[in-house]
Amino acid sequence: MTCQACALTVEKAIARVPGVVEAAVNFGSRSAEVVLAEDGQEQDVQAAVRAAGYSLPRGPSGSRTLRDDVEFARRAEDTEQARLRRAAIGCGIGALWTWVASLSGLGFVVTAIGATVCQAFALRPIHAAGTRSLLKASPDMNTLVSLGSGAAWLAGMLAPVFPSVLPGGGAMHLRASTMILAFVLLGRWLEGRARERTGAALQDLLELTPPIAHVFRRGQEIDVPLEEVRPGNLILVRPGERIPVDGKVMEGKSEIDEALFSGEPIPQLRAPGDEVHAGTINGVGALSIQATSIGEDSTLGRITRSVHAAMGSRAPVQRLADRISAVFVPAVLTLALFTLLAWTFAGAGWEQALSRTVAVLVIACPCALGLATPTAVLTAVGRAARRGLLIRDAQALEALSQVNLLALDKTGTLTEGHPTLVSIELLEPEASPDADTILSLAAAVESQSEQPIARAVVHAAEERGLTLPKATGFEAEPGQGVTAQVEGQLVWLGSPSALREKGLWNDACSDHLQHLIERRQSPVFVCIDQRPVALFALHDRLRDGALQAVHELLEQDLAVRILSGDHPSVTAAVGMELGLTNVEGGLSPEGKAERVRSHQSRGLKVAMTGDGINDALALTQADVGIAMGGGADIALEAAEVTVLHDDPRQLPELFELSRRTMRTVRVNLTWAFAFNVIALPLAAGALAPWSGWAIPPHWAAAAMAGSSLFVVLNSLRLR
Repeated sequence: MTCQACALTVEKAIARVPGVVEAAVNFGSRSAEVVLAEDGQEQDVQAAVRAAGYSLPRGPSGSRTLRDDVEFARRAEDTEQARLRRAAIGCGIGALWTWVASLSGLGFVVTAIGATVCQAFALRPIHAAGTRSLLKASPDMNTLVSLGSGAAWLAGMLAPVFPSVLPGGGAMHLRASTMILAFVLLGRWLEGRARERTGAALQDLLELTPPIAHVFRRGQEIDVPLEEVRPGNLILVRPGERIPVDGKVMEGKSEIDEALFSGEPIPQLRAPGDEVHAGTINGVGALSIQATSIGEDSTLGRITRSVHAAMGSRAPVQRLADRISAVFVPAVLTLALFTLLAWTFAGAGWEQALSRTVAVLVIACPCALGLATPTAVLTAVGRAARRGLLIRDAQALEALSQVNLLALDKTGTLTEGHPTLVSIELLEPEASPDADTILSLAAAVESQSEQPIARAVVHAAEERGLTLPKATGFEAEPGQGVTAQVEGQLVWLGSPSALREKGLWNDACSDHLQHLIERRQSPVFVCIDQRPVALFALHDRLRDGALQAVHELLEQDLAVRILSGDHPSVTAAVGMELGLTNVEGGLSPEGKAERVRSHQSRGLKVAMTGDGINDALALTQADVGIAMGGGADIALEAAEVTVLHDDPRQLPELFELSRRTMRTVRVNLTWAFAFNVIALPLAAGALAPWSGWAIPPHWAAAAMAGSSLFVVLNSLRLR
């Protein structure tokens, strides 16, 4: 497929197949999603696509990997580019031949031979595709070029036979037929070369995973294709090699370059028991890794699938262009017929009438309309992926450009998300266990949670060398607290507001909490058997770049708010450091979602950024949910955008990219509409009655080729 108009043609062909319930063809990802009824057959769908003139990989779709499909598309593109290059060179030589032959007086026969060879050599595949589309009532760009160049050639060949009808001789028409083809083919070749660059990011991601793995089997190391590796296999990774799978280090130590996932340029030390990811680069040590996830199931594989899906999605702004593309070619054919009849009845003669009709056919450019949005989306999604920004689809990209309020979670977004336990205050020192006992009980509960606070409590217990007892019956209340049975006691950890809701608040809680507020530390209460016994004080540093990110977001005219579940005083202190006054703390998950809904009710487009389970509701409610990549899986699932590198400085970059992309799309669409609105009347000879001037057919072909090329090159600026 060369543009969205091709995708619409394929979509129509599939939709006509018996048993097809729904079909959506995506130009960007070169793929089709088809819903079949119980009696529907995939073979029938494949046959319909091939009958429409398009190629498909062999075999059922379920037997192929994403790498197979992308490789097939790349080979098909390379083959087409080679054909276009040969055809463009051949037609260029043919055009020069006919020009020299006609001007040097070598005769009509020599000119006709050159033009005929060009038609047979270059027009045949275009004519076949155009005729096939016309017979299926889906005329396309090939139909227009075939009719235009074919009509010019036919007029040139018939001129000597009917000199009274075509008195100017055939040389002019023969030259036009070859030059039309030369310009069209050259434009398609250049456009294809440029278009390949728009989707290069997907190929780059696929190439990050080595195709071969060194696997230990029966005590021997053998090299096997990656698709033959299975979970549980033991894999050797030598120094300097890319890791082929997600897995756990079993033997060896080495520093791993994980910048792809973490954004951290400094390699990280990995030892036995640590997890590593496919696509990362091993340092100087050899590692034995037990595979856990391979290929498309690995973290890199999921990222690649996400990018592939986003590249194939359609932005809402594209709908108008799709509707126009669907009727564009029939409208041009109607205009061409009207031009022929109008100039003939106006007495201009067949020669002029035919020349202007051919110009109308070859100057029309539905491809520019079809390329306007997909190429910009392809390029933007690819650039974002290279920067560690995963955008789910084109709709999210467009929605990002319309956002005027950004709500930020505090912990894990603006702060590092790795709080440390700085003190333990006993609420009833005489009647409670000692601090170490309380910490071991609390850590036993928190060891079953993935929250940043949980990691801080467990880490503090490990630093003190405490042994953690077994916890059972673990339950989590997002935004409130966690509870479990430990050594026959009910242990609960949670926020001050949750403690109040439980009716367990007392004067000791108020006194100790006030001390923490004055020190701007985050409070977590501990209860044993419904009795408050301790208050944990935690501190979380601001992320590097958080201040810079907030300032850049404000410079982009975004309203910035902080919505946090942490204590209001701690949230206010962070807001003060960042220069923000619109901050709210102590919010439950429902409270965050309600605040987002409240802003939306005032007509604002809201984006929410967070990383925790308690952010999932707000991420879903927001017009665009943005998850920081180190966060909980539920947050990543709820979000339309994922920031893999946990760097808040990427948020301004994300919004700027979305706005630039939509500006580029608007420029592309404006150009495509304006070009056709202005060029078609000029080609039809609208100025001829006053100036005698009309666009020659070969220059009309050059203008058409330049129009599509402009759209692709303009989109490439997003790189």
